[in-house]
Amino acid sequence: RGVGTVGDNPGLESSVGVVIDGVYRSRNSVGFGDLGEISRIEVLKGPQGTLFGKNTSAGVINIITEAPSFTPGFNGELTAGNYGALGVSGSVTGPITDQLAFRLYAGHRTRDGFYDVDTGDGPRTLTDDANQDFVTARGQLLWLPNDNTSIRVIADFTKRDEYCCTGVQIRTGPTYPFVDALSDGTGQRPPAPGFDALPFSREAFANRDTGQDIEDKGLSVEANIDIPSLNATLTSVTSWRDWSGDIGMDIDYTGADIAYREQDGGYAYTVENLTQEFRLAGQNDRLDWLVGLFATKEDIGRTDSWFYGPDYTPFLSFLLTARLNAATAGMPNPPGPIPINPGRIGCFTAPGQTAAGLQGCLYGLVPATGPGFTVGQGYQDVYEQESTSFAIFTNNTWHVTDRFDLTLGLRYTMDEKSVDGLQQNLNGNGGTCAAAAANAGAIAGALGAANAPTIIGNFCLPWSNFAYNNRAVSESFDDGELSGTIKGAYRLNDSVMAYASYARGYKSFGYNLDRVQSGITPTASLLFPSEVVDSYEAGVKMTLVDRTLLLNATYFDQTFSDFQLNTFLGTAFVVESIPELTSRGIDADMLWFTPVE
Repeated sequence: RGVGTVGDNPGLESSVGVVIDGVYRSRNSVGFGDLGEISRIEVLKGPQGTLFGKNTSAGVINIITEAPSFTPGFNGELTAGNYGALGVSGSVTGPITDQLAFRLYAGHRTRDGFYDVDTGDGPRTLTDDANQDFVTARGQLLWLPNDNTSIRVIADFTKRDEYCCTGVQIRTGPTYPFVDALSDGTGQRPPAPGFDALPFSREAFANRDTGQDIEDKGLSVEANIDIPSLNATLTSVTSWRDWSGDIGMDIDYTGADIAYREQDGGYAYTVENLTQEFRLAGQNDRLDWLVGLFATKEDIGRTDSWFYGPDYTPFLSFLLTARLNAATAGMPNPPGPIPINPGRIGCFTAPGQTAAGLQGCLYGLVPATGPGFTVGQGYQDVYEQESTSFAIFTNNTWHVTDRFDLTLGLRYTMDEKSVDGLQQNLNGNGGTCAAAAANAGAIAGALGAANAPTIIGNFCLPWSNFAYNNRAVSESFDDGELSGTIKGAYRLNDSVMAYASYARGYKSFGYNLDRVQSGITPTASLLFPSEVVDSYEAGVKMTLVDRTLLLNATYFDQTFSDFQLNTFLGTAFVVESIPELTSRGIDADMLWFTPVE
């Protein structure tokens, strides 16, 4: 419904939750894989919190896979496609005893990358990207010890050894000559006239490797116990999951060797969580009722690293020259265009620079001497986030009449999170920023006070800011929220039902596990607040033409407070809190079961 949250910050929870066989997957990347046979997929729109363990603010994708069967069966699949795609998978199910059945699924899929890559300066040798190479296995046991009890155990493992992702350039801008000058002459696609949009192409530019190793594994146990005396069922869902990813990146997305992250150089994520959910649900002639408890403990780790390539300092010098010429063009009696010089950084970082000395250096009257950026690893940051969440919830439907139902759901959630980290610059790469900041007075005197912050900011970007030298991070916060829903549904006849509802949703606060700064000053706190939503709906659900045509339509109006917007600032993805966001519209869907089987 126009609202979602996705990004590379593992401290940010998903607006749309993914639940697989009753187990909440805390991040999108943890949620999707090769699951084997699927029983059904449910898409639930709007805030959810009174029927599933973990509340979400925008919806839930609920996936139920096929359970083990006491009827023996097997299947296999072999696929082939373009880009060298090959896949093989198979499944077998059947009884072990009269009370115990199993299902086993395994698969292996490979494919070449479908992006062509210009490797520029190298040392990358792979000329394609976005390949596929993974193996997965999923085993299940279903135990029926008596007529009132069922226990289902699921274990799964997936390993991916792939490379992804490069950037395909849909627009090449004015920095094109600088990039090409630093690379082998093909650092970017040539620009369109007027730097307009480029035609579609799958050609990418990357001189560094983009490998990624990902492992995902987990174990869950679901027990259902019927209690005839209460006409109810007690359900317990216990899960453990562990996801890890080690990734390489060409950060500049060009053929020039400007900046990158090495796959084994400390850029990785880990997500490990434990969940426990209890539900007791029953019914009588007038009431369907449910009460539940949910608890989760989650540990997130992130290591972040940045490497300077040999082209970083000259590229920044080229950019500074362009900015300086634009800035000095409006000054009275400029001496003329500042000549391009790959060593221009030294003008700003020479110790004890004066305004006159800076001007003479910029126009080539005196040598440019001063510290630059050291090639190699620039920083290494480590973050650990721990969170615990407890919730009690209930969902109850009162059958007021044979045609009118009233539903009330409530949930109270308590969240506690903490983050500890250490941010470190390496190889003296905060020194260039410190030297430029020390010359702030000279820069303002030579180029104007209005231009000084922008110029100094180029030296003090988050990965080069001396303020992060051995900077410790330690924060903790807790929050609680009451959410829920009230809904009325009226059956006009056996084929048409109309309903209206109000729901209040909640998504927990979190931390930006990244370097976040305002100007050149690191922000004091990495925390972003919790998100809540008030959602109103009115709709109709119809089963027509002898139950062969399903037709649904819903009007929705939802207002989010403190919406967690994942924003790319040009230097980092940062979650910003938007005071209010409103989304309204109409959902309509149709399903026709044709006479053709």
